[in-house]
Formats: sequence, structure tokens, C-alpha cells
Amino acid sequence: MSDVRPNDLDEVDATVEIGHPARRETTGIKAGAVLDSRFQIEAAIGEGGSGQVFRAWDRVLGEPVALKILRPDRAKEKSWIKRLAREVKVARAIRHPNVCRVFDLGKADGHWFVSMELAPGGTLRDTLTAGKVRAMAERLADARAVSAGLAAIHTVGITHRDVTPQNVLRMGDGHLVLSDFGLAIEGGDTTVQGGTPRYMAPETAMGQRPDQRSDVWQLGSILHELLFDRRPEWEVTSKGIIFRVPTRPGAPPLQRALSRLCRDCLAQNPADRPANAIEVSAILTSIEAGRSRPLFGLTVQRWPVAIGAVFAALLLTGMLRHRRSGSPDPGTTRVPEMTPADRLFLRSLADTMREEGRLADARTLSRLAGPVTPQ
Repeated sequence: MSDVRPNDLDEVDATVEIGHPARRETTGIKAGAVLDSRFQIEAAIGEGGSGQVFRAWDRVLGEPVALKILRPDRAKEKSWIKRLAREVKVARAIRHPNVCRVFDLGKADGHWFVSMELAPGGTLRDTLTAGKVRAMAERLADARAVSAGLAAIHTVGITHRDVTPQNVLRMGDGHLVLSDFGLAIEGGDTTVQGGTPRYMAPETAMGQRPDQRSDVWQLGSILHELLFDRRPEWEVTSKGIIFRVPTRPGAPPLQRALSRLCRDCLAQNPADRPANAIEVSAILTSIEAGRSRPLFGLTVQRWPVAIGAVFAALLLTGMLRHRRSGSPDPGTTRVPEMTPADRLFLRSLADTMREEGRLADARTLSRLAGPVTPQ
């Protein structure tokens, strides 16, 4: 047997497009330049397959922002401008604390650009490569954040297609947001194929049409790095490619449960994975609560974590406050029917939130719980 890692030959976090050469023409913009008589460029902070990202000062609003500026070679192609516009539309359709806010699309001084909120804490890739020993509680908080952000995207019927640590940003208060919707697709859209080679799901690498289960594979790879400090590994055996379990025999139950979650997300066959990040988020919350399966029909062992479980419930029911009217809800088909005990559980959480002054969340939970009837 030999240990292998998919895409070991490509160690660069960079989005590539199938059928396009890997060009890296820069924008030519330097610190001190002013774009659109409004945005004063302070420094370059990142680079991707389609452009460069700069920290800038918005002279009108008096606050820092990030500007993603399309490279000149990309700006010559109408398809790339359309993609930039679609990125703004997709991001605006999702309002969630773990999804990066995008403000506007503009063109000035010959440059197409997108303005978005600035993430001063760098990327998740920075965190993973810092070499700092982190408590499991911190790792789990990051895992929840990435899962919740992707779940919000999946709720509105969108496949991200480029879920990588480089596209997960850390905000000033430490929480994570998922960004970069340049490759995102909705429904059966297949206009552009591509992604980050290191994080491509097997079916995507083979040229098949990706879907939300392909995003789940990418999410599983990130969760593995976050929770176990290394990229996933596989063993080639006579029975095929088998996921190498990152935990040793006798490992604590929490680690074993997290290992199983990563294994399920990284299944070679998409049909064997969770259907979307909504399910992953619910499973992760259940694991933290000390339970063996998602949310309904189970006893909560740790009450503080149960408060967090409500957000998984909201995701499982389509995230009522964020779902677009008429969009398919990929998560509802596999949610177990609630029992009266489940409804009482949700109502008790609603009462707790009401006492804490979180009235909007309490009302949403009460609607979700519905009427409680005797068993």
C-alpha cells in the first residue's frame, strides 16, 4: 500500500480555468493611486485567477474596503465582466454573517472592479500555515463558521465551486467569512469550468459537472485541515482508494466523530456524501452537542451547545430569513419529521432567546416549531 494525496503536484492556492492558460498579468496599480476619484489604494493584499485584491480607503464613506480589480487580459473578455457582475449578484443574494459582503461593481480609469468588506485578519490559509497550537474550541468555531457560510450559499440553490482556505477570510473580530463567487453557479449553469486544483472534488477533476456535493468535498478537505492539522490522505488498496482515518484507536469520542464527518464529506462517490453543507452544519452541531445524529429526536447533553443547534435547525428548514422566493431548497428533502418532543425542544430554545432579548430569532423558532400536540 502507498499513501497518496490527490493533487499533490499542485501546491499553489490559485484558481485556474479549464481551457485558459495560467497567465498572471498584473493590473499595474500601485499604492497611492486613486480609483474612480474615490478609492485610494493602500496596498495589494491578494491575487487570484482573475485579478488582484487591494486594501483601499473609501473617501466618500470614510472607511477601509477591499477592491478586487480585474486583470487587463481578463477585462478584454466580455465573459469575464459578466462573471464579475454575477459575482456581485450572487453575493448580494446571500445575507449571512459568515458570507463576505460585496458592495458594488464599477469601472473607472479603464479598470473593472468590485468593492467589498475588508477582512484585516487575512485568510484561513494564513491560520493553517501559522504553526500555532490552537485549542479544539477555536478549531471547532472556525469549522462551524465555514460550514454555516457554505450552508447559507447552498440554501439559495448556489454551488460555490471554489471553497478553499484562500477564499475564507478572517474579519477584524476573528470570525470567518466565505468569499469569491467568481466560479459560483446556479442550477444547471455550466458556462465556466475550473477551480483550485488542490481542492477539486474527484468528479470535477474528471470534467464532470459539479454540484453542491462537490462543494461538500471541498468543505471536508478544509475541515480535515482545521481539525486534524493536515490535509486528507488516502490509501490505495486492492479494493480501491480508501480514506485514511486521521484518528488513532482509542481516540476520544469527539475526535472519532469528527473523523467520520470528514470521511463522509470526502467520499469518492458524490452519492455517499452529505447532500449539501446544510447537512454538514447540522451534523457538526450535533457532534458538538455530544449526540450521534442531527438535531431531532435526541437529548441535548450540554445546554450551551444546544443554543447553537438552533442555527442548524434554521439551516435545515431553508434559513427562512435568507431564502429567496422560488429557489429550490436542497436541504428539506432529507430532514426527519419533527415529533412533539422536537417541537417542545425548539419552543424551549425560543423562550430562552426571548428572555435574552433576541426577539426576531425567538419568533422564527416559534414559527419553525409550530403547534405542539400531545404524543
